[in-house]
Amino acid sequence: MITESCPIEVTLSMISGKWKLIIIKELLACENIRFGELLRVIPDISQKVLTSQLRELEEDGLVLRIDYNENPRRVEYSLTKLGLSMVSIMKEIRNWGLFHLLNNEKKPVHCLECKQCQSSSKIC
Repeated sequence: MITESCPIEVTLSMISGKWKLIIIKELLACENIRFGELLRVIPDISQKVLTSQLRELEEDGLVLRIDYNENPRRVEYSLTKLGLSMVSIMKEIRNWGLFHLLNNEKKPVHCLECKQCQSSSKIC
């Protein structure tokens, strides 16, 4: 049972789902990104699921949808101020994952700081 007074449960309800944190990670790497570009950088997600997850993130105030009302249609997504506040959480998730990879994997870790992390001061 999710209670509205528990900050952890509220946070988890906003970012729960297989794709939401990945979408946030991609939006942190780019200021504005088009729907098709998100589909390209997250190849395993379907168009239907991406649409659904973006709508939920928008409803929760984490993502801003910008419709330029052009023909052909151009829609871009970006993080709101609330969404950008996820930077420290994403850094901690990255640090936890790195610690896990370095301490629990039998195979070598190839990406101590991936190219995306190197190119985005927002994440790393």
